[in-house]
Amino acid sequence: MAGAKAKLFIWTVARTRSTAIMRCLSNRKDVEAFFEPYVYVAISGIPEDRLNNYFIDNSVIEENRSLSKKSIYDAIEESHKQNHVVVKDFAFTLNKDYSLVPKDATHVILIRHPGATGPSFQKMMDDPMRDAMAKLGEDQASGKLMNGNEALLDLYRYLKNNKDQVLVIDSNDLTKKPEKVIEFICRFSGLPYDSSMLVWKSLPPDTYPQNWVMSKSLLQLIEHCSALLDLSKSTGFFAKSDPLEFDMSSLPSKRLEYYEKSLDFYMKLFENKIFFE
Repeated sequence: MAGAKAKLFIWTVARTRSTAIMRCLSNRKDVEAFFEPYVYVAISGIPEDRLNNYFIDNSVIEENRSLSKKSIYDAIEESHKQNHVVVKDFAFTLNKDYSLVPKDATHVILIRHPGATGPSFQKMMDDPMRDAMAKLGEDQASGKLMNGNEALLDLYRYLKNNKDQVLVIDSNDLTKKPEKVIEFICRFSGLPYDSSMLVWKSLPPDTYPQNWVMSKSLLQLIEHCSALLDLSKSTGFFAKSDPLEFDMSSLPSKRLEYYEKSLDFYMKLFENKIFFE
């Protein structure tokens, strides 16, 4: 439909290059992007009606308002009245409450082999992010972030069963054929595609794009970690493709356990991914 606004949700797990793909898709003035709006609520375990420190730096949501997942959902819907909307978050944040999944949206399930995400997550946890995560309960948070493929598969099956618009993309294809993958996602979601989206400007350290909606609490949590530094320095899809085999010997035993559990769910999703020639 001419003039319709895209509403695209990217569901993923930690360390899948999802922030880079969001940076690309939001590289337009007519897009508002919601960066992991549910994740801090889900990781912290703070009751939603008491999450008084979860404020959004954006006019869509008024300051000093205690937010629930439902009110965040409503803010996304309000933004969509005026803008193309791109939302990026982890499937486990829904806790299988699929009332938070709009019927009129398109969905991308973004996957990456756990052999790549596991060591990448471990590296991130070796920086100051570890101190912040410890405040939330590091083991609990790590388990949710690293072992998220089970929730991702469950969400995928829900969307397919309900005949929602959903596709599976392996982030490794982004490093090989970024233009093909991004153009395909845009065509699928109704977001206007322009090749200039594939390159963006770097940002000052510890900042994020002006058209992103991001919780202050989440920003404080990750402001010194490598993930946000990578975001500010990045200017395009220049990462190397993942290897064919993975060495997991560097992972602590608990995270190795997460890896082994996650691999089976990843492979089931991989069977349904889009293959790019």
